Amino acid sequence: MNAPFPSSFATYEPVRARSEANWRWLLAAGLLAIVIAVPLGLVDVPPVLDYPNHLARYFVLAHPDDPVTSQMYAARWGILPNLGMDIIGAAVLRITDVHIGGRLLLALSLFAPVIGVVAYHRAVFREWSWWPLASGLLAYNGAFFLGFLNFLLSLGLALIAGATWIVLQRRNMPLVRIACGAVAATIIFFCHIFGVAFFALLIATHEIGLLWKHRQSGTLAARDVLQAAGACVVALCPALALALLSPLAAVPTSAGEWEGPAKLWRIFAPFVTSNAELTVITGFVVISLFVLFRRRIELAPGLPLALAALLLVFAVAPSSLKGGTFVDLRAAMMIGLLLFAGIRPGSTGHEAAFAGIVVGVLIALRSAQVGAAWLEHRHDLVELRTAFANVEAGARVLPVRGRPGNLTGTEPEGRALPGIYRLDGHLAALLVSERKAFYPLLFADPAQQPLTIKPPFDRLAQPLGELANWQWLAAKTLPSEALQRARYLEHWRRDFDYVLLIDAPASVQSHPALLPLYRGSYVQLYRINRADD
Repeated sequence: MNAPFPSSFATYEPVRARSEANWRWLLAAGLLAIVIAVPLGLVDVPPVLDYPNHLARYFVLAHPDDPVTSQMYAARWGILPNLGMDIIGAAVLRITDVHIGGRLLLALSLFAPVIGVVAYHRAVFREWSWWPLASGLLAYNGAFFLGFLNFLLSLGLALIAGATWIVLQRRNMPLVRIACGAVAATIIFFCHIFGVAFFALLIATHEIGLLWKHRQSGTLAARDVLQAAGACVVALCPALALALLSPLAAVPTSAGEWEGPAKLWRIFAPFVTSNAELTVITGFVVISLFVLFRRRIELAPGLPLALAALLLVFAVAPSSLKGGTFVDLRAAMMIGLLLFAGIRPGSTGHEAAFAGIVVGVLIALRSAQVGAAWLEHRHDLVELRTAFANVEAGARVLPVRGRPGNLTGTEPEGRALPGIYRLDGHLAALLVSERKAFYPLLFADPAQQPLTIKPPFDRLAQPLGELANWQWLAAKTLPSEALQRARYLEHWRRDFDYVLLIDAPASVQSHPALLPLYRGSYVQLYRINRADD
């Protein structure tokens, strides 16, 4: 009679199976990271709306003693809710080439939400599941293409902080959990205020979900409610105090218009790219997968409440709030992340394999489409830099555009997010990082950025302004709308040295005060002739 195997042999096979599963998961995660990162290697300045403007600020902060830019700009560090990327960016650009460092920062904002999704899902469901890797479908999204780098970093940190909260709660470490929550909320505040709101929503709805389970089992006590509420309040207090101390607290609470019809498209913000068809296909695939797995879906505690709250915010949110733009789009981003972070679909082997193939192919297609659009963008950069070659350091350049930013029907498609906004509105900010010239629309708002504009350049600056329209300059006298939206135009012939036209119209009429230096099909540069005044 054969002797039984020792108990160590009995557990060997399950351990080996888990080890192999973990290696397969890590291999898939590594492959996902490579596929997502490929477009970043194709062009040194991707067409991401706010990115050139942010990059210019990071460049100035990284070189505070530069003999040219230090005459125009100066660092002004303080309690601000948008410091995360500025601190990292200033450090990175001190030791790297501006465009290598810039793409590293783009990669950070690209991967932070995906990493956060994986961490949160792991904390809730206690396994390395395949489903959060499907969040690669929203790595390239509306917020990324609009250049909301601090916002995306804050969402990733909020998910990681929420995961830490759950793990420490499970280990029954209340004081450590509250302390870690307070530190996390503080760090997230210095990235973006919306990230703090997301973190607050994650921990509050998680606590409510657990309290609801206690109520269903008949074990809920008043002490449980008080402890849960107290833990959340104490953890969030430092961020609240910082918000009250920051200059943002003194900014009037102004709200933009409620753009109801636009919300029908912006709900796709987590999946939007410059290709509308691919955006719709991605949304359809995700919805179809949820329909396929609808009978075997497990939800994180409090997830329905979190999704309901975000949907309500999305529905009622105005277009802007206290200087923050696309508020509803940001809420849609949070919804998209939670669909992968807080849900675990149950599936059979065949269903999982089918879903994995579909998602993998779609992620690859999305990355390929982004890469192709970015390769096309290199032609625009060639024109831009050819025009830049005529601009000397310290020059004052007035950027204008041929078409309004909300007109997104354009060729090539990579110049705009369909139905949302054009992506070339801040390309001229490369004048700062590449030519050390003055750019009047550099993000240097005292309530949001750690940068100030020195006199006399401050008189020519409008940090949160939009590009002026070429048609305004072409008119014999500036229209009243021009001075309302771009106050620096009042004496533009006297105050600026050059006019840089982005997205030139098909036919450009000559202007008696402008001497053409470069005329491309997309970019044109003119020297201002003051003798004509």
